[in-house]
Amino acid sequence: MKKIILGLVISGMILSGCTLTSKAPSTIEKLEQNIVTKTGTISTKVGDEYLLTTKEGIVNITSNKVNLDTYLKKSIKVTGMFSGSTLYVDKIESAITN
Repeated sequence: MKKIILGLVISGMILSGCTLTSKAPSTIEKLEQNIVTKTGTISTKVGDEYLLTTKEGIVNITSNKVNLDTYLKKSIKVTGMFSGSTLYVDKIESAITN
């Protein structure tokens, strides 16, 4: 009887270390989840930010990489990440209209 109990205790200790874990996302995967793409028209500039009018509403955008003045009043597609309520644009391209 003691051997059975001892065997159960030992096997319980060994198996308690075996758990099903999912792989935690890497830093790059976490950053990629935060990348946003919006399509719309830059309607106006307010200070250092621009207003992008989309089907979903108005989005504040700015960029340290792209000169957004060039795209004022044009239909564009932007890709970037939000910081607070502002979308920081990393990539911009002309929107395709059908």
